Amino acid sequence: MTTDYAVVLTFPGDIAESLSRLREKYNKYTGYTIEPHLTLVYPFVPQGDIATVNEKLDVVAGRTRPFTLVLNGIEYFEEANNVVYAAIENKRPVVDLHVDIVHSLSGLITQEYTDGSYNLERFTPHVTIGEHIPDGVFPTVKEDFSDYELHHEIMIGFFVLFSAKDDRIWQPECVFKLRR
Repeated sequence: MTTDYAVVLTFPGDIAESLSRLREKYNKYTGYTIEPHLTLVYPFVPQGDIATVNEKLDVVAGRTRPFTLVLNGIEYFEEANNVVYAAIENKRPVVDLHVDIVHSLSGLITQEYTDGSYNLERFTPHVTIGEHIPDGVFPTVKEDFSDYELHHEIMIGFFVLFSAKDDRIWQPECVFKLRR
């Protein structure tokens, strides 16, 4: 049995519930098995003991200040995978945290969704509402969200390591408190 891991930011109950309601309509395409989140490190497999990964994540958390994350508006990726997502207004703290974690885990993990040439500059922090939306449905989705107002300010004080076994149901494994 293999276990995959991912590093994410999660949200307080009321905001998570609001985002979950938005996601329900698109779950037939997406099939989420994880609560609403912002992915910092896409699914990976540790090259050794997960304890070493946890140690590195704890070091990153120790040198990172808590920050305010602003979800503001709905945007889209219209490439091979049509995606509707909650946009991040202040990307810099998330990008900095992402880069720090990826560099800290270099050589310790194999990422599931990359070919080993992951491009840090292409990272776009976002909270996916729906993905894999068929081309024929996507214009309707965009119309549905044309007047939707989304705005949440969230104090981020931790990130979470999630795990999923072969059943692909994601569960929180370890919380890393930001403490600089």
